[in-house]
Amino acid sequence: MYKEIISPILDRLPSEEMHILVRDSLHLFELTPPTLKLLEFIFAYRRTRVTSERLKVNLAGIELDNPVMVAAGWDKKGVTVKALHRLGASAVEVGTVLPKPQPGNPKPRQFVAQKGSVALNRLGFNSPGEQIIWANLQSYKDSHIPIGISLGKNKDTKPKDAPLDHSLVAYNLYHEADYFVINVSSPNTPGLRELQDKDPLAEIVTAVNGEVDQYKLRKPLFVKIAPDLTLEAVDDVIDVAITHNLAGIIAANTTINQQLKTAYGWKDDMGGLSGDNEIFRRMSTRQVAHIRTTAPQLFVVGVGGVKDGLSAWEKIVAGANAVQVMTALRGEGLSVFGKINLELINLMDQRGVKNISDIVGQEAHKYLS
Repeated sequence: MYKEIISPILDRLPSEEMHILVRDSLHLFELTPPTLKLLEFIFAYRRTRVTSERLKVNLAGIELDNPVMVAAGWDKKGVTVKALHRLGASAVEVGTVLPKPQPGNPKPRQFVAQKGSVALNRLGFNSPGEQIIWANLQSYKDSHIPIGISLGKNKDTKPKDAPLDHSLVAYNLYHEADYFVINVSSPNTPGLRELQDKDPLAEIVTAVNGEVDQYKLRKPLFVKIAPDLTLEAVDDVIDVAITHNLAGIIAANTTINQQLKTAYGWKDDMGGLSGDNEIFRRMSTRQVAHIRTTAPQLFVVGVGGVKDGLSAWEKIVAGANAVQVMTALRGEGLSVFGKINLELINLMDQRGVKNISDIVGQEAHKYLS
């Protein structure tokens, strides 16, 4: 019904306006137990949300009901955590969160092709800032829903001061987060991706760890990388992760691959591409496999082109402990979490797999050739 009826209606709206409409609607649904039940009914909760011990995942000490999470960027304000979890997501990554409010790049800055399957965004870290997000997240204090906080820097912060921006957000939102992610891989803030280089990344990690250590207990810390990094550059990130005792790596953010962007009519457009494109999906899957084989001690979260059970399975057998979805929420609808989990169960049944964690990295070599 979503693709036949709802999606064509949403296609008439500018992409960012549509996203805000859906986000704000979900926020309204989660305000009371009856409206949450209504949300369950509308999106066929009992048929699509899957609960199974076989799907449970331990991600750096965080217990997840299933391996399907929400990627950073979908809920930048931290106002739909309960609704997304009720729809079947095991965790929600909020942000990217900045120290100060920031409007982002001029509009229009988000575009959709192929009926929502592929998207281009150049949002530019639009954020209400850490204080507003802190206040919003108080609603989930006793929810026991795993929440990640994506850490970023303001556009006007000089690169040398990036460690301070990231560490301030981590310190101030420590109690609201189950894990943190250093996001230096967005293509929409000038100079940001240069912070993926070994030395500046190590400085950010050191600063974040230093602030968090004041609480005596570190939360798991990940780094999110760009799919356009060479494997040699990924090795530098791996080295930083191991040296500084990070939990793992999230692979990967949107791509600035010009060949892909040109194929969708975005040749000269600034921004990163994401969604249901096989080349893009394989870019991140290759990184996942490389990380798994190079540093098996790290936890890996695979993101990029995940929309159904098969694409999630690909990421997991390549080496991902869990996966994240973003653009698929637009292309597949809000039942995407249940759809993926149900299809994963079916694939496990067909192949005699007892637990989803049993297949992590089983076919990593396949994606490195």
